[in-house]
Amino acid sequence: MKPIVQYSVIALAFLLILPGSVIAQQDTTRRAGKFKEIVSVEEEPHRTRVKFPGGDVEVDEMNDTITKITIGRRRYEVIDRPGHHTRIQMVREPRETFKGHWAGFDLGLTNFFSTPFDSNLPEDGQWMDLNGGKSVSVGMNLLQYSIGLQKERDNFGIVTGLGWTINNYRFDSQNVLIRNDEGITSYRVADRNVEKNKLVTSYLTVPVLLELQLPARSGEKDFFISAGVYGGFRLGSHTKVVYSENGNREKEKGRDDYNINTFKYGVMAKAGYKWLNLFAKCDLTPLIESGRGPEVYPWTVGVTLVHF
Repeated sequence: MKPIVQYSVIALAFLLILPGSVIAQQDTTRRAGKFKEIVSVEEEPHRTRVKFPGGDVEVDEMNDTITKITIGRRRYEVIDRPGHHTRIQMVREPRETFKGHWAGFDLGLTNFFSTPFDSNLPEDGQWMDLNGGKSVSVGMNLLQYSIGLQKERDNFGIVTGLGWTINNYRFDSQNVLIRNDEGITSYRVADRNVEKNKLVTSYLTVPVLLELQLPARSGEKDFFISAGVYGGFRLGSHTKVVYSENGNREKEKGRDDYNINTFKYGVMAKAGYKWLNLFAKCDLTPLIESGRGPEVYPWTVGVTLVHF
C-alpha cells in the first residue's frame, strides 16, 4: 500500500473516532496540547501504530502491507499484496471477561461485638473477653464464579464461590467454656494455671458480592472494591485448654457444638490495590443460639495473602 494511501486510512479512522470536542478547538496551541494528550504514535522500521481513545491504527510493511484499524472490539484489516487486489476483512476481538476477587488465602484477626458494631461485651458475656492479638481467622477460598454485568466492559459484576473459614477465639481469662447441666453455654473457673484457652469453629462459606474494578478500560485493573453478604454452615467446633503447673503441661480438648449456631449470615467488604487486598466482615447472627448463652457477634478484619 502506498504511503499516501496508508496515511489516508489512518486519517479517516482517526476522524471517525476522535471526539468532536477536540476537532472543534479554535485555539491552535490548545488543540495541539490536547492532541498530544490523547494520541500516541509508535514508529518502528517496518511498523507504525497510532493509538487514540476507543481504538488504534497499525500499518505493518514487513511482507505484505497490512493496515489494522481497531475500533472497540472490531478490527478491520486492509491487506495489500503486490500483484493482487487489496482485500479488506473484519475480525471481532474476543471480549475480556470479568474476574472477581474471592479465591485466595485469607488471614485476619477476629473478636466479638455485643450487638453488630458494638465492641462492648454483654453483662453475661464478660467471661468471653478475647485476647485480640491471638484470636486468628484463617480462610481458604477455593472456588470462585464471576458474573459480568456489562456487555462492553469487564470491570463490574457479581462474585460468588465457596470457602472454608476456621476461627480461633483465644480467651483472655482462666474461664473455660462448657455446656452446663441445663444445656446452656457457660464457663467454669479453672483450678489450675491456664496457659492457652480457645474455642475453634469452622464453617463452609458462600459469598454474594458486587465488585467494581478500576480503571474501567480493558486491561489490568489496579484497584477494586466489593461488598455484599455471605452465608455459612458449621462443620465443627471444639475447645482446647493447655494447663501449665510446676513445669508440666497438660492439654484438654472438648468436642461439642456448645450451642454454636449451625447456620449464619453476615456482611462483608473487600478492597485492594495491586497486590494488597484487605477484607472486613461481621456476622449478623450471634455466635451462640438465642437463649442458649451470651449474645455475641463475631467480626474479622484481615488481608488476602494469596489471590488466585
